[in-house]
Amino acid sequence: MSTLYFEDLETDAERDLGSYTVSRDEMVEFARQYDPQPIHVDESVAAETIYGGLIASGWYTASVCMRLLVDGFLSETASIGSFGLEELRWRTPVRAGDTIHAYHRIAEKTPSSSRDDRGYIENEVRAENGDGEEVVFWRATNIFARES
Repeated sequence: MSTLYFEDLETDAERDLGSYTVSRDEMVEFARQYDPQPIHVDESVAAETIYGGLIASGWYTASVCMRLLVDGFLSETASIGSFGLEELRWRTPVRAGDTIHAYHRIAEKTPSSSRDDRGYIENEVRAENGDGEEVVFWRATNIFARES
């Protein structure tokens, strides 16, 4: 497959990034390493919270979606970095056994005014669970090379 450059990318088309099923062991191990709050790692404590059981760290959910974004879009492009997230929202808790399905949309594209070798793309990523509930949403600006 040929590389997609800034000029090749169209706004508003939604791209299906695929899905990923969350395993309890992976979800808990991620939380133990990077977000060890009781609602993510301790079954008995989590059962007594408003969630009624373990939930995935939002950072885990975002990481799963980042992997889907790389595999389903960025790996095909001339992406050369990002300025970071403008918005990140965790909408609905993710639980072990949930299948997360992610989607990508280019909201806006702007050629660089100072460097003619690149352009800026505002990306939106959203994911939903098997019940169609949105679990995460983010907006970020990425830098893409322009075709020479």
